[in-house]
Amino acid sequence: MKLTCAAAVFLAIAQAGSPQRQAITSTTTAILVDAVVRDKNGALITDLSASDFELAEDGVPQTIDSFTRVSHGGGIGVGVAWKAPDRTLAVTPTARPEPAASAPLEDAATVALVYDHLSSDTLSLAQKATLDYVPLSGDSDVRVGVFAGDVGVRMLQFYTTDRTAVRQAVARITPIGMIEEQKVERADTLLSRRREIDAQNAAAISDVTATGGAALARGAADIGEREMERALIQTELTMMRTFDAFDRSQKGHDTAGVLSSVVQSLSIYPGRKTIVFFSEGLPVTPALSSRLESVIDAANRANVTAYAVDAKGLRTNSSLADARKEMTNFVEDRTQQTALGTTRTDQPLTMAFERVEDTLKLDSRTGLAKLAEETGGFLVEQSNDLSSAFRRIDEDNQFHYLLTYAPKNNTFDGRFRAIRVGVRRSGAHVFARKGYRAVRATPAADAGSYEIPALALLDRAPLPNAFPVHAAAFSFPDPARPGLSPVAVHVSTASLQFTVDANRATYSAQTAVVVRIRDADGHQVQTLSQQYLLTGDAKDVEAAKKGEILFYREPDLPPGVYSIESIVFDAAANRGSARIATLTVPPPAPSALGMSSLVLISRTEEVPEGRLPAGSPLAVGRMLLYPNLGEPIVNAASRELPFYFALYGNTAGATASAQLLRNGQVLADAPVQLASSTGPRVQHVGRFPIGALPPGTYELRIRVGELTRSAFFTLRAAER
Repeated sequence: MKLTCAAAVFLAIAQAGSPQRQAITSTTTAILVDAVVRDKNGALITDLSASDFELAEDGVPQTIDSFTRVSHGGGIGVGVAWKAPDRTLAVTPTARPEPAASAPLEDAATVALVYDHLSSDTLSLAQKATLDYVPLSGDSDVRVGVFAGDVGVRMLQFYTTDRTAVRQAVARITPIGMIEEQKVERADTLLSRRREIDAQNAAAISDVTATGGAALARGAADIGEREMERALIQTELTMMRTFDAFDRSQKGHDTAGVLSSVVQSLSIYPGRKTIVFFSEGLPVTPALSSRLESVIDAANRANVTAYAVDAKGLRTNSSLADARKEMTNFVEDRTQQTALGTTRTDQPLTMAFERVEDTLKLDSRTGLAKLAEETGGFLVEQSNDLSSAFRRIDEDNQFHYLLTYAPKNNTFDGRFRAIRVGVRRSGAHVFARKGYRAVRATPAADAGSYEIPALALLDRAPLPNAFPVHAAAFSFPDPARPGLSPVAVHVSTASLQFTVDANRATYSAQTAVVVRIRDADGHQVQTLSQQYLLTGDAKDVEAAKKGEILFYREPDLPPGVYSIESIVFDAAANRGSARIATLTVPPPAPSALGMSSLVLISRTEEVPEGRLPAGSPLAVGRMLLYPNLGEPIVNAASRELPFYFALYGNTAGATASAQLLRNGQVLADAPVQLASSTGPRVQHVGRFPIGALPPGTYELRIRVGELTRSAFFTLRAAER
């Protein structure tokens, strides 16, 4: 099992720099806006040009630098281009842009179906709505993943084009906790009995006061029994409300974590990225609103659009029913107190008002609407028919506009910048993200929750070394990106602690990779990170332990010497391993010959035509190169050592040679035949014989003119 498709990671990083789809990074100020435009009747508008758009940031008009129409499939229609095993369904488009103005076909869309803390009845309706729309079989160009947000996030199906696998994953989702109606029914019963007791006691007190004597003694005993029952009822009500508040808060934190993880999983993919989020509500209390804001920020940075489905709205009752019930209970209690001539309350009146206000804030629409609207999607509510909503999401994926601009305010101050996109056409409505946060480095979604313990462990002395980890950084001084510095970290999943839940028949593991980059003065320049949540069926846990995690990023760094501090943190075991390396980024020299780091190759992978953009540092033709990050090489299995480097600038007349050294002593020296220069970059892949070498540590040194690059490797004898 391969946990992460490293090829997809490399491809996504390389393609993120394309002008048509560029996320906000630490090295560019180009902002991408993904926009869907509909008329007053909800139909897509597909014939707009760049001159039809108006774009402003914080109220300041901006210049649109690039404009692209993105059109997938045969056109805009219902159920576009589902691929059956033996045929492709014909689709009649309802609108088609002019061919001359259309953009070249981009990568297919990626959709995450996320089911969050759903009770039995709402889950069954959400599952039915999804299964009614997803075909019974066949493939599609659109990748779909299925996630459940119960305890953390469970990946039931990673992104696939196999619709049968998607349907099976949706059907495997299980409900969480007590059905909401059962809790409401119990609370209603308790409140009704409490009012009944209050009325009985008020009448009994009136009677015994009038009669006195033995009747007073008997009445007092009855009143005492009812008061005891009332106290027990009040205790249960208080516990239910306390637990409900805690449960909502906990679910809010869990939900934010689930959404953050899904956003991260989508961020590596090119093309339009979509979350369809089924939930019974997102709280917007002060304690949790900041978490929701961070999720929205992360989604906007990754160009992810969220479509929220109010799962309560799939039922017949209103989403405001809980708030009305709280208000009704409050009014009925006060009315009874007035009628009985008592001011007795079980809590200050302000607490009752606060509970009503809290219920309004926790209305399912509030947080869900915010998530959807601020990422360019929409909220589905008060409806148990999702077919039209799914069709609209499909239409958004199949046709939209991509706009890029360079902000006139290029100060990275961490503040929110509001984006407004308008169209010069009457009745047109634009769906696009509402803004972004102006940060130089792109932090991971909800990074603080997993970066903090990892960085704390990284700062310990001595450095933690709980399990094998390999990490390296390289310099590729491409004139177009002179500070290009790929960073890679590798760990085997066998080193992680897996937890098996016997009740759910699932396994889980959680780890984080954090890379901190410091300059020569020790100042932190960038932090790169990724959280990995591993889940699956318990029967597959042994296969999961045979996987690998390959973390890869391409930061751009100014010239200088840097310390690359990497740590892999196993959250379940609360342990980790760290590695520190040094990287030199040379100053740009356009007229001089430039040379990349020397990369020892672990393995290669052929990538389909057109998937690797020109300039990708670890791609040669259609081959993707996986670097050796320091892993020992078994000399019985490897008779040759493959290596790679790139030259930039004028290579005419340049000569190269390779040396093999051990303990500083030259063991072998051979010329290296460079390929003829056909452009500003020359890539060289070579092999050095190592079959006759004994185990030990060696240095491979490549010299091109006056430039020298070295890489160390360790040979290990084969195990017998």
